[in-house]
Amino acid sequence: MRAELAARVSIGITLIEELQLERGRARVDLALVGKELEAFELKSDFDNFARMHNQIHAYNRVFDKITLVTGGAHALAATAVVPSWWGIVRIERSADGSLRSHVVRAATSHDRQEPLSLAMLLWRDEAAEVLDTKVGHHSPKRATRPQLQIQLAQTLDFSTLREVVAAALAQRDVSLKVRQRPSQDDDSLHRAANCLDFHFQL
Repeated sequence: MRAELAARVSIGITLIEELQLERGRARVDLALVGKELEAFELKSDFDNFARMHNQIHAYNRVFDKITLVTGGAHALAATAVVPSWWGIVRIERSADGSLRSHVVRAATSHDRQEPLSLAMLLWRDEAAEVLDTKVGHHSPKRATRPQLQIQLAQTLDFSTLREVVAAALAQRDVSLKVRQRPSQDDDSLHRAANCLDFHFQL
């Protein structure tokens, strides 16, 4: 699944792993950030749905489209757990050991998003810059991150807010990659290569 999403990355589209939502109250495994914000939550056959209730609401408040990616044991049961607009993808291991994905249900857009939850994705300096450039309001030095996020949520229309958040996440992702580029013998390369096997042991 990660390879399939990575193939969709292009100019203006960024793939982010382990993105924290609502100041760390929730986290999504993979987020595809572009004109739309898409979430992909990975659940193996060894995972349970104990945290799904909170995750469902958090994801709905932020993302345009959401897809649950799961092993065969949970694929059918998931249709009764997640909202009807969520997509469901079943991962199965072929006889040759490769992993294949099957779309059980395609994700569709919904209207449950909330501006404040979206604004919470911005760091303080990012929120301050957006207020300065998009609103023309120079934020006070003592203004806290939550205060700036609330002001943005109340001031910008949702389409503009989504646009500036996506741009900030994309730029942040590029900056982190430049500063934290691993060496060829870095263990993180091996962890990345085995990511899908970890999530989907069938």
